[in-house]
Amino acid sequence: MTMFNPNLEVSSLTVFRRGNQVFDESFHSGLNIIRGENSSGKSTIMDFIFYGLGGDLLENQWRESALLCDAVMLGVKLNGKEITLRREVERKSSQPMRIFFGPAEQAKLSADAGWERYTFRRGGSESFTQVMFRLLGLPEVQYGETNTKITMNQILRLMYSDQLSSVEKIFRSQPFDDAITRQTVGDLIIGAFSQDYYAARLSLKALDAEIKVVIDRIGLLMRTHGRDGNPLTSEWLIAEQKRLERELTELNQKIEEVEEKIFSSQFEDRLTLNDQNETFSQLQALQAEIAQINNDLRSVELDAADSDEFIASLSSKLDALHESKVIVDELNALAFEFCPACFAPVTEMEVEGACSLCKQATDHEKTKERALRLINEYARQRESSLSLQASRHQKITDLKAALTTKTELWEQAGRHYTVAVRSPTTELRTRLRKLNRDAGYSQRQLEELATRKSVIAELAEAQDRRDELQRQIDRVKTTIGVTERLNREQISRARQSVENEVLDFLRRDLERQSTFTNASTVGFEFDGDRLNVNDESYFSASSMVYLRNSFIASLAIAAANSAAFSHPRFLLMDTIEDKGMEPERSRNFQRILHEKSFAATSKNQIIIATSMIAAELDRPEITVGDFYTHENRTLQLQTR
Repeated sequence: MTMFNPNLEVSSLTVFRRGNQVFDESFHSGLNIIRGENSSGKSTIMDFIFYGLGGDLLENQWRESALLCDAVMLGVKLNGKEITLRREVERKSSQPMRIFFGPAEQAKLSADAGWERYTFRRGGSESFTQVMFRLLGLPEVQYGETNTKITMNQILRLMYSDQLSSVEKIFRSQPFDDAITRQTVGDLIIGAFSQDYYAARLSLKALDAEIKVVIDRIGLLMRTHGRDGNPLTSEWLIAEQKRLERELTELNQKIEEVEEKIFSSQFEDRLTLNDQNETFSQLQALQAEIAQINNDLRSVELDAADSDEFIASLSSKLDALHESKVIVDELNALAFEFCPACFAPVTEMEVEGACSLCKQATDHEKTKERALRLINEYARQRESSLSLQASRHQKITDLKAALTTKTELWEQAGRHYTVAVRSPTTELRTRLRKLNRDAGYSQRQLEELATRKSVIAELAEAQDRRDELQRQIDRVKTTIGVTERLNREQISRARQSVENEVLDFLRRDLERQSTFTNASTVGFEFDGDRLNVNDESYFSASSMVYLRNSFIASLAIAAANSAAFSHPRFLLMDTIEDKGMEPERSRNFQRILHEKSFAATSKNQIIIATSMIAAELDRPEITVGDFYTHENRTLQLQTR
C-alpha cells in the first residue's frame, strides 16, 4: 500500500507496574477498536498512547488507575522506521522520554543498552520532539516573537479527541493556549510549511542576522578609521603611500649627503651600527611572525576544506541511510534459485533468515536499527560541523587581515634596513638629528598607513560580503514569495478537501440534526478554535460531539488521500459515544470511519474506544485485545 510521509503508526503498547506487564497488546494499520464496558479502562489506554507518543498530561488529568503504573512503552513506526518509546508515569508534566532505535521486541530485551534519554523541551540537550520530527521529516517550525518551536504534544492536540476537552473546540485543551500556536499547528498539519519553505525562512533569518553584523562592522570601521576626513579606499591609500615614500626618499637622500660630509671630514666622532642592527632584528621578528601567520592560515584552511568534505560526506550518508530500510527489505526478500555465475541450482537454506546464496546468517532488523541510530547521530554531527565551520571562516578572515598588516610592516622595515646599511648614522649633528626625526615621522606614517591598509582591505571585504548577502537575501525572499503563493494554494486545496470530508460525514449521519442533513458549508478556524456548519455553531451536545469527531477524523482522512499534507495520518478518538450519543448513531460513525480508512490512498492508522461497537466491525482484524469488563479490565492490576 502507498505510504505518504509523514506517517505515524503505533505497533504495540505495553504498560508496566513494578516490573510486570499489566497491559500488552499489538496494533495494526487502518481502524483499531478498543471495546468494552463503560469504566473498564479504555480511556486510560487511550491516554497512555497519547502520553507515550509525547503528549503532555497535567497532574489533574491522570486517572487513578494510571498512576498505579510505572511506565508506558510504545513500539512505533515513523515513516516505516521502527523505534521504541518509553516514558515513566509521573504526576509532574513535561516528562522526558527514552528512545530505543529498534522494534519493541528488541527493546524489551535490553535493560539499558541502546536506550537514549531525551528531554521534553529544547535546551542544552536535544529533545525527543527533534528526534521524532527528524525521523518523520517534519520541519521544526518556529512561531511568535520568542521563536518558540512546535512540539509533538502540540501536533497531537489535533490527532487526539479525548473526553476531557470541550466539544465546542477543535484542539485538545491545554493551559496557556494561544491563537498563534493553534494557527501554526493547523497550518503545519495541512501542509503549509514545506521543508523547502521553512529552510528558506531559517536561511533568511540567518542571512538577516549576518548582514546586520556586517553592516555594523562597516559602520564601526568608518567611524574609527575615517575620522580624519580621508576616504577609506584603495585609491586614496595608494596615493598617500606614494606621497610618503617620495617624502621619505628625499629625506634619506639628504641624510646620505650629510653623513657623507661627516664621514669625509676630520671629526673624531665614532660612527655606530646600532640602527642597522636594530632594523635587522626587527626584520627577523616580522619574518617569523609572517611565517607563523602563514602556517596558522594554511592549517585553518586545510581544516575548513576537510570539514567541507566531512559535511558533504555526512549529507551523502544521511541520504543513503534514509533509503537503507527499503534496500534491506528488498534484499531480505531476494532469493536465488540458480547461481548467477554458473547457473547451477541453489540448495535450500539451512539457517532461517540466511542468505540464499552464501548461506551466511543475516539480521535485517539489526541492520535497520543501526541505520536509525546512524541517521540520528550523523544529523547531529552535521549540525555541529556547520556551526564550527562558521568560526573557521571568521578565523581565516582575521588571519588574512593580520598577514596583510605584517607583510606591509616587513616591507617597510626592509627599506629602512637598506638605508641603514648604506648610510651609517651619527648622533652628534643637529641637522642630522632633525633629518632623522623627520624620516622617523614619515616612517611612522607609513607604518600607520600599513595598519590603515589592513582596515581598508577588511572594509572592502565587508562591503563585498554585504553585497553578496544582499543578493542572497533577495534570492531567498523570491523563493519565499513563490513558496508562500504555493502554500496559500495548498491551504485552499487542503481546507476544501477537509470540508468535503466533513460534509460527507454530516450528510451520512442519522437524521438527528437538520443542519447536518442539509449541510452545504463547513467553516473552521484554527486560531479561533471553532467550527460551524452553514454558519451555525451551536447544536445539541451529541451533535457537537459528532461534528468535532467528524472534523478531527476528516483531517486524518484528507491527509491519507493527499501527499501534500504534513499530517502524520494518525488518529486517536475516545469520544465516539460521548455526551449522550445514541448507540446506532455511534455505530454508523464507526462504519463510515472504517470505510474511509480502508479506502484511503495512503497507509493510515485510526484508534478508537467504544462500548457500543458495530457488529460487523467486531472482528479480530479490527479489534484490539479482549472485550473489557469490570471483572476483566484493561489494566491487570489485581495480582501486580
